[in-house]
Amino acid sequence: MGDRGGELSGVRIQDAWSPRFAAFFGWYALRQLRGRFHAVRIMPGTREALAELAACTEPAVVAMNHSSWWDPMLAVALWRSFFQGRSNLSPMDASQLARFRFLRRLGIFGIDPDDPRSMAAMGSYVARRMAELHRPTIMLTPQGRFTDVREPVVPRPGTAALLAAQPGMRAWSLAMEYGFWADARPEVFLRVVAVETPSDPRLVGWQRTLEGAMESNQRALAAAVRSRDAAAFECIVGGDAARVHPVYDLWLALTGRAGRIDPSRGPRR
Repeated sequence: MGDRGGELSGVRIQDAWSPRFAAFFGWYALRQLRGRFHAVRIMPGTREALAELAACTEPAVVAMNHSSWWDPMLAVALWRSFFQGRSNLSPMDASQLARFRFLRRLGIFGIDPDDPRSMAAMGSYVARRMAELHRPTIMLTPQGRFTDVREPVVPRPGTAALLAAQPGMRAWSLAMEYGFWADARPEVFLRVVAVETPSDPRLVGWQRTLEGAMESNQRALAAAVRSRDAAAFECIVGGDAARVHPVYDLWLALTGRAGRIDPSRGPRR
């Protein structure tokens, strides 16, 4: 799809948001999560933060850290489960979106991250689409690349520029981490918090606030994951008791012993 009158010169591919398609794809994403992961766990306060996002009448930004191929799938699954009443917009590298153009129906639009015009063009495009969509949510990864969760969070200025240009827009931080506890399959760990609007809501103020919120959110989640304490999380997908191995589990059952694993202590005797 070409630019409209040249006004979107930095936006290579425009979105084609479809709530019905997004709902179907969200169901597919949840099915994939159930099949590929042992559990999806959220920290206390996350459900309340997502409920606040769902009830918010203003445009919103969800700033996510970016450590895995699964991040977009997880974002769609969260949208379907917690704030399906909102529309979605998300930027993506246009060279990748050109290969999977059906993703446009999830609200994804394509930019060239190496084009210096992209930030301004994205701002103009998002402003126009926010006026057209119902309760829009912009879900994006401000770091702009895959990063290890142990690295400091250094967001690019694009997200802060969006927030500074749209008075009244609110922001949330979504921290995601993937790891193995006691099951053969990995687990997903999430923490969502609202980001307070800075006292100086210009670009520099938002940049500092967003960086601090994302960093502290990621660190809090990492500490909880390292504790390996299932009680520190609420399980929203999967989470059946972890087992050692199907054959060994059968042997333990036949001999009257349990095969379940305590994630924090290893096999029970």
